[in-house]
Amino acid sequence: MGNVQSGSTLTRTGGALDSFVSELGGDIVYEKSIGHCRFLKTVKCRHRNGYLVVKIFIKHDPGISLRTHVRKQKVDREALLDIPNVYSYQAFVETEKAGYLIRQWITSNLYDRISTRPFLSIVEKKWIVFQLLSALSLSHLQKTPHGDIKSTNVLVTSSNWVYLTDFASYKPTRLPLDDPSDFSFFFDTTGRRTCYIAPERFYKTNANVEADKEPVTEAMDIFSAGCVIAEMFLEGAPLFNLSQLFKYREGEYNVDGQLAAIEDEGIRSMIKQMISLDPGTRQTFESILTSSRGNILPECFYSFLHDYISSIGERPLVLPHSSSPPPPHSFAGNSAQILPTTIAMKPGKEPVAGATSVAEALPSDSDYRIARIWEDYANIEPFLAESDAERTVMDVRVDFQATTPATSNTHQEIFPVTLHIPSHNPASSRTPAEDGPALILLSLLLANIRNCSLPSSRLRALDVLLALSSHLTDESKLDRAVPYIVELLRDEGAIVRAAAMQTLMQILMKVSVITPSNASIFPEYIIPNIRYLVQDPEVFVRATYAQCISPLAETALRYLEMGQALKAHGVTPGFDNERREYDEMHFEVSYDTSLYDLHLAIQEHLSALLMDPSPVVKRAVLHNISSLCIFLGRQKTNDVVLSHMITYLNDRDWSLRHAFFESIVDVAACAGGKSLEEYILPLMVQALSDVEESVVARVLSALTSLCELGLFQKMRIWELLSATLSFFYHPNVWVRQGAAAFVASAAKHLQPSDVWCILYPSLRHLLRSDVRDIDEQSLLATMKPPLPRAVFDGAVQWAMTVERTTFWRGNRKPAAAKVESAKDSIMSMRKGSSTIIAPRKWTEEDEAQLQKLRNLGMTPADEAKLQAMRDCILKVATNASSFASRPRTEPEHEKIMHSTSIVEFQKLSVVPKTIFLKSRTTGSENVRSQFTTRRSTDLLARLSTPRTSLGGGNDSGPAAYEELRRKLAGINQSAVSLNLVAGMRDKNVVSPSTTTPSANPQPTSLAPPNPSAGHDRPSSPTDSVVSTTNSLTLRSPVRLQIGSTDGQKAAPAVGSSNTNAIGVFEAPRMRSDVSPEVSGRTTPVSAAGVTRQGHRRRVSSLNPVSTYEGREPGINNLLEDLYSDNSRELQNDFGPKVHEGPVRRRGATRQSFISRDSSGRRIEAALIAHLQSHSDCVTGLAVSPDHAFFVSCSDDTTVKIWDTARLERNVTSKPRHTYTQHHAKVKSVCMLEGVHCFASAAEDGSLHVVRVHVNQSGSLPKYGKVQAIREHRMNITGEYITCMQHYNTELASSLVYATTHSTITTLDLRTMQVLQQLENPRHFGSITCMCLDRKRTWLLVGTFSGVLSLWDKRFGLLLKSWRVGKSVPGRMSRVHQCVVHPTRGKGRWVMVAVESWKGPSEPGPATLIEVWDIEKTTLVESYVTRTTTSASEPIPEPEPEAGVEAEPTAAAAIAALVNSRYPGGTAYVNMPNRSRGSSQSGQREDSLPAPSPDIRTMAVGLDFGGHSGVHRSDIIDLSADVPVSNRSRGFMVSGSEDRRIRLWDLSKLERTTVLVSPEGEQDKPAYSTVRSSDETVTANVETWVHSPTSSSQNNRAAQRMSTITHNQQNLLRAHHDIITALACIDSPFRGGIVSGDRTGVIKVWRVGPSD
Repeated sequence: MGNVQSGSTLTRTGGALDSFVSELGGDIVYEKSIGHCRFLKTVKCRHRNGYLVVKIFIKHDPGISLRTHVRKQKVDREALLDIPNVYSYQAFVETEKAGYLIRQWITSNLYDRISTRPFLSIVEKKWIVFQLLSALSLSHLQKTPHGDIKSTNVLVTSSNWVYLTDFASYKPTRLPLDDPSDFSFFFDTTGRRTCYIAPERFYKTNANVEADKEPVTEAMDIFSAGCVIAEMFLEGAPLFNLSQLFKYREGEYNVDGQLAAIEDEGIRSMIKQMISLDPGTRQTFESILTSSRGNILPECFYSFLHDYISSIGERPLVLPHSSSPPPPHSFAGNSAQILPTTIAMKPGKEPVAGATSVAEALPSDSDYRIARIWEDYANIEPFLAESDAERTVMDVRVDFQATTPATSNTHQEIFPVTLHIPSHNPASSRTPAEDGPALILLSLLLANIRNCSLPSSRLRALDVLLALSSHLTDESKLDRAVPYIVELLRDEGAIVRAAAMQTLMQILMKVSVITPSNASIFPEYIIPNIRYLVQDPEVFVRATYAQCISPLAETALRYLEMGQALKAHGVTPGFDNERREYDEMHFEVSYDTSLYDLHLAIQEHLSALLMDPSPVVKRAVLHNISSLCIFLGRQKTNDVVLSHMITYLNDRDWSLRHAFFESIVDVAACAGGKSLEEYILPLMVQALSDVEESVVARVLSALTSLCELGLFQKMRIWELLSATLSFFYHPNVWVRQGAAAFVASAAKHLQPSDVWCILYPSLRHLLRSDVRDIDEQSLLATMKPPLPRAVFDGAVQWAMTVERTTFWRGNRKPAAAKVESAKDSIMSMRKGSSTIIAPRKWTEEDEAQLQKLRNLGMTPADEAKLQAMRDCILKVATNASSFASRPRTEPEHEKIMHSTSIVEFQKLSVVPKTIFLKSRTTGSENVRSQFTTRRSTDLLARLSTPRTSLGGGNDSGPAAYEELRRKLAGINQSAVSLNLVAGMRDKNVVSPSTTTPSANPQPTSLAPPNPSAGHDRPSSPTDSVVSTTNSLTLRSPVRLQIGSTDGQKAAPAVGSSNTNAIGVFEAPRMRSDVSPEVSGRTTPVSAAGVTRQGHRRRVSSLNPVSTYEGREPGINNLLEDLYSDNSRELQNDFGPKVHEGPVRRRGATRQSFISRDSSGRRIEAALIAHLQSHSDCVTGLAVSPDHAFFVSCSDDTTVKIWDTARLERNVTSKPRHTYTQHHAKVKSVCMLEGVHCFASAAEDGSLHVVRVHVNQSGSLPKYGKVQAIREHRMNITGEYITCMQHYNTELASSLVYATTHSTITTLDLRTMQVLQQLENPRHFGSITCMCLDRKRTWLLVGTFSGVLSLWDKRFGLLLKSWRVGKSVPGRMSRVHQCVVHPTRGKGRWVMVAVESWKGPSEPGPATLIEVWDIEKTTLVESYVTRTTTSASEPIPEPEPEAGVEAEPTAAAAIAALVNSRYPGGTAYVNMPNRSRGSSQSGQREDSLPAPSPDIRTMAVGLDFGGHSGVHRSDIIDLSADVPVSNRSRGFMVSGSEDRRIRLWDLSKLERTTVLVSPEGEQDKPAYSTVRSSDETVTANVETWVHSPTSSSQNNRAAQRMSTITHNQQNLLRAHHDIITALACIDSPFRGGIVSGDRTGVIKVWRVGPSD
């Protein structure tokens, strides 16, 4: 770097840069080139965690070393790490071709932000100035100048948080004055020729100046920072270009004219002082901050805002639940700073509310930030209010706030919106004249509101936003807050959409002054974006919008009037440009046209809401309909509002009819007298007989209100009085109060003569005494007692009869009779009320009904009241009958729920839940189950019925069972004890189905289908317990009666079957610990035995038989019955048992394997097959127990089955089968013991057990289908299995697996129940490997951080944990694999493949494998490799080493990590200088090292070429001493990162050989053994002798073309990448090895002596 130019690389294109990016690895992908700098090529790259910025310095000479610059960059990064507003490079990589500076991509810089809407306000610009000065002040305190401050190096986030980046310590300090090419090369990255370099950094040619020797001073950075601040306040206009800066340096250029455009005097004077020509007169950054405090920059920046916002990004240690707020945070005096490295790219937003599973949504960083602001807002607001007090304009303004009526309505309930903020008491405040710190907090809030995952976070953000709006100017409310709220109107959560609508209206209503650019915000922005809410699928959202449509119309009209006022009277002086823009856009639109368009839009929305199918939405519209009627006018009120409202009276929902009459007064006042007379009043009179009494009370209240408004003519009042006087006897007190109120109101509008001469005589008989004044209180006080409720209800039921009697017809007029006037009606009522219909006119039915009413408590006085209310009761009965016959208009789901027929869940939108049974019937079993399921179910149903009696009914039952027992015992020659107890009832029995000779043998046969050829094996005793020769002829001489007392029925035939009948029994109350079945759920019962238990209450199974998690007994019983029907013998799931060892096929030639002891010939490996079906890394290999096939798993999400027979005959490179049911990278595979099944685990947490159907009856095996028989999944997202082993016991088929979350689980594959779960300490790292002893008493696991943990599997105890890896303390050596030593240590020695140091190479041997005595925790043996220049170089003597105990706590582990990787730690000091600051993840920073010799995979055994591997436990007992004859055996095959396959002879190290190597045959190592002085440690050393020339060549990355040229044959033979998996096969030849590498290639080798 520095002044060294790239030479020929100056003209490299983007395509060439792509090749440079590829050197960083496959995780980083080239995206595009950015910038035009010739010194450092800047590109944008894509990584799985987000986008990156990579700056590339291209070396024109590979000999150039950048180590000095890399070291300087690392020192600067450590120094700047704790500064909140500094973002340094995160990684530094050097290769032979180039050097790389890498940091995270941030979208916007200050240059882009200046010209991006919404434009920066004054307070935001000052906020950026404060952050920039603070960052530079702290960086200079750390002695780290910047050197290249410009607007493109100041990154600005969406929350206006500033990061200063690209510290240019590698650029020259001084530049030649007469040669601008250096400036263009190093500093002009954008090509704009903008120059902010301090004038003193330019020197003349004759001056003796060394550009790289002089450091950048603080005064130089102050000048550059002043230019950046000036550019920001000048709205993006640069202060200097290169030529202007040269003139300014010479005093020939003056910037006062440009700076005069800055209105703030303090900022202008600060910039002038910062860009002074004399460096000595420039203040330091600290002095500038101090002098600007409180006058130029607000005080709250210093005292509160900066520290608080910097701490917002900190995540709490305990994750709060989404339903509860996060733990409280203290912001006062909080010095915690947000680090740039904590910024993480956010994934795409996932559905939150309304999705299938809301609980799956996890909180993001934005959720925590919003929760923090929401919690602290009560303490934040005083700082905002204090700042507002200085900026509030105290003049008088026109109040445009909408006035609301005094009556109670829904509008007043939702506005103003109630804020749910802790400890917050909203206080009224004036709108500030200019924005303050609240705008900065608003930017932080809005930046996180779109990225939060939880609906509760968005609701909290809306509350805080509404609270902040009181401290914002009207322009900021409309330009900043409203767009984000409008975006939330389309949120996936219904509650968020509703809250956004309320918040939007509240903010719009609070605006009192608008700018010309916002005059058309309603017709052009608000209304088009809220029209979707009319058809929102959620009723709650539509109802909320219905409540808001009235204030929406009023506010839109107010905005229109304010815009018209601006247009008519001009605008204030600050808006000339906006006024001009407004005039150009709206000069053709008149006020009348805009008002018409607004009416049309509101009318369209209102019509849709009035016709909404939900009554809730209709009621929400009606609650504030008066304002809409005023807005629309009389004509549209009649055409739109009233025409739709009338239809509500036919709705079955009484609350909607109640709301209609609650709002009809206001509508009638707007609609006019004609509409009232012709439409409204007849409907109100008809509604006086509504079946719902609350509706009648509301009608009377509406009539009273209309009468008080004087809207009724006198004749209408008389008619209404005749219809309401009878309500004085109504049993409902509300109805009586309403009738009294209406009569009192009518009396006020009638002449006194009419009142006392006509009305009062009609009232008198309804009152107990005379009254002086006809008012409501007097009428209520003197009103006679009402008709009893029971009598009233009985009369209504009587009137509802089809044939009405004389009592109800006597007072009715003929249809042709003349209609009486109102006065005549009252007079006739007065006369008729004093007389009662004579009993002689009543029929017998009338007498009977009246007697019923008398029995209910009707007195003679009540009979007169009943006759007075006959018309009212008759109308109520008529309406009740009409409502009963009227079709329901309720939603479909309510109809279904009210019906008594079969309910179809699909019509209720109920999604059926798929429940999987634990065991599935497959293959031919499906055919068999079709014939047996129905019959078995019937039999099980009969036998499990509680009424079934086995011993009762008659005395012959026990004798019959005893006779049957003797017969069966005689046939099977084994006694079967039934032990029946006479007199016990209600037994549950499971028995096989019986057959008769006359039955059709085909459909009723219970015999299994013919087993496939090649599976001939002895039948189990449980297969057939009754001789098949007598199965159809055996009859019992004594009648067997089960649940029957009929002794005349014929005895049933007893047949045999070799199919197990499976039933379900109740779980016993207590179970022995040694019970083979954990759950007691199923018991296979043979045909000769009957399992019986005493009757007890049926309880749920201890272990579920399905995925159903509910506790409904009926469903559980049904699922258990289905389970018993579908379950079969477990062997039918996993297949037949197969023997251990290679298959002996008929007619197959067998290659002999010559023992290594019998010949001195060299062992070599011949390549048999090259299989490249996989497209990604091979992660595991497993061989079937009989070596008939092997399976391979890969990161390409597949598992492939390879036939070993095809390696000898019909050779092909294609697999037999490919299992593709995994949908993620497959990370582990293992074979199940004794069967043709394998288990595979993928990165998405899935575990599949797959059966491979193989028929080995012929000379070549025949493969059937591949079938998944078991599935399992991790409970925690992101957790997956890394390693697993399987073994069988008498009680279970156990699969032990370990996960990335340090969980060790034992799973029973028969029942898929977890038998044991162990939690390895999390701070040890993810588990990478494990091994079990032969007796499965202990378990050893190795972790990513190099810790071995020994567990007692019997008791679930962690016995000890220690670190492995012989290296400098503090380094973590990953454990790749661990296995039990095959021959030594009595089963207590464990061979561990550890990771070597990935930093710079150091002299000395590299440890490949360590052998530990787990009982003593000591290192007893090691396998190391070394490279020397001479074969005579001595081998260092090994030193005894004891295991270092692992850190007991997570805090100790973190402290050890920090101690080893950061300066100041003891482990850091002990490291070599070349290793400090390095890590395993940064191994490519300095140079590409030689391939590591680390062993990634290994396989061990007793006899190579045989089948006595240790992985099968039935061969030898490792806990005992190995016999002398076996001590000479023992081998290990290892595959390493340097692409070598070694065959280690564990008994004679000299016979060890490298089978496969990329170097070819010319280099062969030597092997020797060295022991320590006390004979406790043995080192097995592999020595490679390389000359210095070849050694230096090996330090460089091998060139592909040169390798092909020198050794083409070996290139095709050896692996090209790291060997990741190994396995040994002994079929079709002995001594076979299968290896897989990281590229997906699998190679099969045959090992034997050379010819």
